[in-house]
Amino acid sequence: MIFCRLLGLVLCGNAMIVYLASHSIPLAVVTTLACSLLLQVVYFGSVLLLTWRSSCACRAGERGGAFR
Repeated sequence: MIFCRLLGLVLCGNAMIVYLASHSIPLAVVTTLACSLLLQVVYFGSVLLLTWRSSCACRAGERGGAFR
């Protein structure tokens, strides 16, 4: 729930800043969509990174247990 609110705040803030700077609604919409796409790519990448780190930690734990 907090993530959705924060995402909405970032996107609305981005749209308002772009509109106030350029006074162009189409530019604000395109920029907000681009920002949304960028946030989704970063979120997907962070999930992949966390999954990869978790699998590396699991494999390191298995190797450490074999030498005890």
